[in-house]
Amino acid sequence: MTGLNHARAPKGANGNCRNRRRPEGARRPAWVRPFIRANRAISSSARLIGTTLLEVSASERHVHRRPVRTSKNLLEASDRLVQASARLYRAARDLARTNECIARDPENAADLPERLLETTESWVYVAEWLGEVAGDVFTFHQDVLDGLKDGTLVPERPADRRPRIVLAPRPVPVRAFLLLRQPRVIDRIASILRRRRRTPRPSAVHVPPDTHQGRAPPLSSICLL
Repeated sequence: MTGLNHARAPKGANGNCRNRRRPEGARRPAWVRPFIRANRAISSSARLIGTTLLEVSASERHVHRRPVRTSKNLLEASDRLVQASARLYRAARDLARTNECIARDPENAADLPERLLETTESWVYVAEWLGEVAGDVFTFHQDVLDGLKDGTLVPERPADRRPRIVLAPRPVPVRAFLLLRQPRVIDRIASILRRRRRTPRPSAVHVPPDTHQGRAPPLSSICLL
């Protein structure tokens, strides 16, 4: 007997459960996982560099109006480039592992050397791009700091802090509470009793009294003849 609360296995189009185990001899080669990780790390590093370039170009437009804010943005851009460098380092490590897997089992890596060469070229391109962008960001940030130091750039006025709204409770005055408080209990609950008083029964409704046995008396038979 199967329980109703057990999770059901996913089924295919024909209603049969999928076999998640790989067939015998269909195990993935050892180079697949590090090669995929290397490509992902390279793509992620390139995206971080592109985001940094957008940040730098936006900072160049308002550096004269907000130099202090520009300096903070450039610091965040530098941190982003550090993350890109770390991911490139992981990509280089995964590429080295992929190369080791190819050397151990060259039969299962027929067309991999060509793909590995393309990935390595992409890594070199992204690494050179990272060096150029990092140099530009460092130079730009140094110019902003020098401008703030010698007075070429005037720091912007700090933004006014928004007023903080505090919702304080308003306690009832003690003297007014004591004046309204009735001395007797019946006076204090009179208003509640008036609200809870039942609606009076209309006089037209007449209910016959119960007998001693707990039943109403029988109705008298009326003969119309």
